[in-house]
Amino acid sequence: MWFSFFIYSVLTALLPGPNNILALNSSMKSGYKNSKTLLLGIYSGFTVVMLLAAFFTGFLLNSYGFLMNYLKYIGAVYLIYLAWSVMSGKPTVTDHEQEIPVSDSAGNFWKGFLLQLVNVKIIIYGITAFSSFVFPQFKELWIVLIFAFLLSFIGNSATWIWAVAGQNLQQFLNQYYKIVNIVMGVLLLYCAVSLFL
Repeated sequence: MWFSFFIYSVLTALLPGPNNILALNSSMKSGYKNSKTLLLGIYSGFTVVMLLAAFFTGFLLNSYGFLMNYLKYIGAVYLIYLAWSVMSGKPTVTDHEQEIPVSDSAGNFWKGFLLQLVNVKIIIYGITAFSSFVFPQFKELWIVLIFAFLLSFIGNSATWIWAVAGQNLQQFLNQYYKIVNIVMGVLLLYCAVSLFL
């Protein structure tokens, strides 16, 4: 069972999704250093969602299963918006030593954080992990919290991998930005469509 949990959590986290594609796109356009505030927002929001998934999985599935449909539609609309933003974006030439203004940094943090609240991929990731692997085996609060932080660590590590890939491949990706943006946009559209399959 734990091998299945590990395979599920790692592979699902590494698959293209809103966090990974946004991290790749941001570090590709602005560099890793200038993307740290956005990434911190993603990491923080992801952790909050995993904690919420830990505490409310049983409640949501047993009492208010219809909420997942609303989250699915909200998430799909946001994924379509992100896809359009990515596909229509152009690379920016940045000075990686230049500081980002505080207002932009705060906005990027909240952009990354709020994405998590409508990111159906990670909501389903958390609910599936807890309902399929954790709760059938454990009911103790401290163990459930450990799994919430473990899932958060795995998911955030995958996002970090995509961000580093964007930084290290920036020159190549900027040269072929139209193709890269279309591929990333199509992957986001696929994420939106797959919510209904």
